[in-house]
Formats: sequence, structure tokens, C-alpha cells
Amino acid sequence: MCGIVGAVGAEIDLLATFEGLRRLEYRGYDSAGVAIIHDGELEVARASLARESMNQLAEWLAVQPYSTGQVMLGHTRWPTHGAPTLTNTHPHVDCTGDLAIVHNGIIENFRELKVGLVARGHRFRSDTDSEVIAHLLEEALASGQLPADALTEVFTQLNGHMAIVVASRAHPGLLLGVRRTSPLLAASAVDHFFFASDAPAFLSLADQFYEVPEDVVVVLGDSVEGDGGVRLAELEPLAIAWSSQDAVLDGYASFYEMELQQSPSAFYDTVAALMTTDHQAVVDQLSIDPYELQRIRKVVIIGCGTSYHAGLVGRYLIEHLARIPVEVDVASEYRYRDPILDADTLVVGISQSGESLETITALRECVASGARTIAITNVIGSQLSRVADGVLYTRAGPEISVASTKTHLAQVGALGMLAIYLGELKGVLYPDEASRRRQELIAMAELLRATLDRQSQWRAGIGDYLSREHFFFIGRNLLYPVAMEGALKMKELSYIAAEAYPAGELKHGPIAMLDEQAVVVALLGDDRLHEKMLGNIEEVRARGATILAVATDGDAGPDELADIVLRVPKSEALWSPLLMVLPLQVMAGWMAQARGYDLDKPRNLAKTVTVE
Repeated sequence: MCGIVGAVGAEIDLLATFEGLRRLEYRGYDSAGVAIIHDGELEVARASLARESMNQLAEWLAVQPYSTGQVMLGHTRWPTHGAPTLTNTHPHVDCTGDLAIVHNGIIENFRELKVGLVARGHRFRSDTDSEVIAHLLEEALASGQLPADALTEVFTQLNGHMAIVVASRAHPGLLLGVRRTSPLLAASAVDHFFFASDAPAFLSLADQFYEVPEDVVVVLGDSVEGDGGVRLAELEPLAIAWSSQDAVLDGYASFYEMELQQSPSAFYDTVAALMTTDHQAVVDQLSIDPYELQRIRKVVIIGCGTSYHAGLVGRYLIEHLARIPVEVDVASEYRYRDPILDADTLVVGISQSGESLETITALRECVASGARTIAITNVIGSQLSRVADGVLYTRAGPEISVASTKTHLAQVGALGMLAIYLGELKGVLYPDEASRRRQELIAMAELLRATLDRQSQWRAGIGDYLSREHFFFIGRNLLYPVAMEGALKMKELSYIAAEAYPAGELKHGPIAMLDEQAVVVALLGDDRLHEKMLGNIEEVRARGATILAVATDGDAGPDELADIVLRVPKSEALWSPLLMVLPLQVMAGWMAQARGYDLDKPRNLAKTVTVE
């Protein structure tokens, strides 16, 4: 969850490196800190006032008598152990003040390690699990071990998933990094080397990126004769498809607003990359023999949060177009279900970052069970893409805002193309029908643009309801997952206890919560359930709730029943979730703005979840 940066080399530009940390603020922003080695001295600065911590550190750096250093470590924190206080803020140091460490993840056995360290005289300054790393390293180095060997020994004592970067005053030209499941990249420029949790940190500074292998200490900078560890020359470079400009605001007030406007392009680029009539693009990415996919008898889709909701839409698409039964499960629960899997099961794991721990670990167990596996992810070379047999990449570019928008639509697009491909392999779709479906799907990019052009119309309709505190989202069939995504966005951005239900379920309990203060957002599609949805709206209206309907052009059904109607263009019903979600994403942003909340940094949340 946390963001890590590290830089080593002659005359490191401290402010430029700090800007790399800013670009990882979406990974955690409850506190932040930096450690600098300058002229052989180790200095640590921390700030814990949540949203202001980055600005405080920037002001501290600006008044220092030096602008460069030999090493810089930075960390932006999402707490798991210990409150977001100054003492719990990274980097952490050992008793001697010679070592600084930053850490992402959870050390599951830290309590027993800490008990032993305290008994041996170590003084702890924080409540975190991370600090045990510094003290264990202190002991290993004091025994005469060299830096990489010491970190290797310490890492074998730590249980859990994590990434660690270490700097030492005794070795000011050296930086060490190691990881287990949690993401960590290394990067190089002409005279400098970097570690980072994610590529956007140093896109503007580095020439080449590398993934840190699991359970292997990577050494950056000066080597120490006889020391263990791996150097960059021994690693394969990564292909990074983004530029530094992709991670910068382009005239927008927030990344959320910018990325929402980028949704049509992200969707189009994803679908177009899978568009060849002979499916060659799909086959190349999947790396799974089509004959193996032909015999698939069950599909399982796993993901978390917004990716899970995309998977729910995917279930309808695959069952309709390929006639294969589909299960969808939350990744954090799936691995504990003792699921029944075999070689005739296809498991699709969805993760924007490709680093979501629950999805990675669940997919690994599916691989071990003999199932065929596919990753849908936005990051080339991510862990999820390497775990799976095949991968379908979304082409959304960096998504910085914690609340996903454009990657959700890109994920649904990738699932749509997969559904069409499976339908043709299974003989459910004739080639001409499959071609028509592909053309329908890619044409949705223009409808997405046209839908976003209606924002001023929507705002005029809902302006009087931005202060309401109780929202219920209802939909049926394909639009129930859209209701879930709308409620999630409202909760993420506005902190309103919004709930989503299949429309028919309201009368089985939740309808008791409706009164004049409640707003019910009802999603009306042009499908066989249209009349039933109107009946559900009648039930809501009879209880006095305000009704906000999202409906297609020309649908007169909600005109006399709803207080507000937000319109989207007509489309093929199968693809309607792509359009219907946009007003809900826009509305959630407006609700947050009206309350003075930060659209990019919702409280308590981080972009990439690398802990269970």
C-alpha cells in the first residue's frame, strides 16, 4: 500500500527525487518521510499531518543548506500497524542512527521478533512492525556481515509480504532493496540508480526499469567486495509503456476528473488492441492454446473493489455471448473457499495495478490447482501478469486517482472482447455475428465521449440534492453491478453510506430504510426488465424517497415517476453498463467537491492494496 522511493549516486537532486515521492502519494498519504545521506551524515525528516505532510517535507527540503546528496530514501505511508503519528512515520532508524529503512507490507511475526530485540537491549521508538527490520539489520551488521548478506539473513526471518529499501551511513554509495510479493522496481540513469514502488515515480529521471526479483537482495550503486546480492546487469529490463507526461495533470483540478475524461480513449485503445478479425491479437496476449479454451466448461472471475464490479459485468457478457457458466468472487475471500477447480476451468484475475495482493495470491492457488488462468491488468510485466498463463492488457495509461474510472471501463472492454472470443471458439457466435459484436463494442468509444459531453445537463438536474446523506442505488441484470460501482464511488469520494441492491431486493428488507431524506438512484436500461424496474420505482416513490433515474434517450417511462432523470445515449443493451456508470462517477465527484473533499486522495484508502 505504501509508496517507496530511493535514489543513490553522485550529487542526487533531492527535490527531483522528492517529486518522485509525490507521484506515489496515491499509495498512501497519512504521513510521509525522507532520509538523506549528505557528506556522510544521515538526516531524517518526517511529517504526519496527513494531507499536509508532503508540503511540510518540501518546505523542509527547500531551506536546507544543500540541494544534493549521495542517498535519498522516501516513504508515503498507509498505516497497518500504529496510528499515523510522527513516531510511526518512515523512515525508521536503528539504535545507532547509522541505518535507515523504509518498508511496505506487513511483518506477520514482528511481535515475537520485537520481544527478542527488546530483551537484547534494543530501544523502539515506534509502534510499527517495520522498525524491527532496522534493529535486526543493526545486529547482523554488528556481527561482521556485509550489507547485502545482512539483509538477506534478516529477510529470511520475516514472515509476510513486503518490500524493503535500506540505506547505511557506513556505505553512503549503496542502496539495498528486497521484496516478497509486494511491488518494487529498480531503475537506472547515467549516473544514478533508483528504487520505487511504481514506475511513475521516476519516469522523468530513469532510462531503464527492472523488476526486483522475489526474495533476492538487489544492490544499487557501489559494490562491496565479497558482498552478496544481485546487480542490475544481471536483470532483464522491463518494457514501460508510459511517459512522464502521462502521470502529470493536464490542466485539470484533479487526476480523478482528468482520468474520467480519458475513459473513452482508454476504452478504445484497449478494445482496438484486441480487434483483429482472426483474433490474432487475443491469441498472442493470452498465450493459451485455443483448443484448451474450447474445452473450458466454467469461468471464474476474481477481483477486488472496482475490478470485482467489472468482473460482475463480465459474468453477464460471457454467459450471454459464450454460454459458459461463470462465477464471480471477491479475491480476498476466494482462496479460503476451498474452490473446485480443474483444467477445464478458466480463472480470470482482474487488477488495475497487477499488484493487488489478494488477487495475486488467489490466482497463484488457481494455477497450482491446474486451472487455466488469465490476468486483466493495466501494467505490463506486473506480478499478476507473470502469475497467469495469459494476459489481456488494458491500455489506460497511469491511473493516479485512488478511485478508479478509466480502468474500470477498459476492464469491461477487455472482458467484452474475451467474451466474444470465447463465444466464437465455442461455436455460439458465427464469425459474422462475432464481427458485428466487436464492431458494436469498439463503436462504444464514441458513445462514451458523447455521454461525457452531457455533464452540464446532469449537473443542472442534481444540484439541489448534493447535500443529501442517504443514497440507495438499484439496478437489475447487467445494471446491478453498475449500481454497486456507483455506490462504491459515492462511499470512496463523499464518505456517504451509499448502498446498492438488486432492485427486486428492496422489498425484502432495505425498503424499511426509505424516507423523505433518502435518494434512490435507479438505473433503467432498454431491456426486458424495463417494466419491472418501473414497478420498483413505484414502490420507492410510495415511500417518499427522492428518485434519481438514469435512463436512455427517448425512454419516457421514468418521466412521471422520477424527480430527476439523467440521460445517456441509446446503445445495444449488452453494452449499456459502459454508459450508465459515467453519470454515477461524475455525480460522486461532484458530491465530494461540494463537501470540500480531495477527489484524488480519499481518506483511509490507497491505490494499490499490497496487504491482506
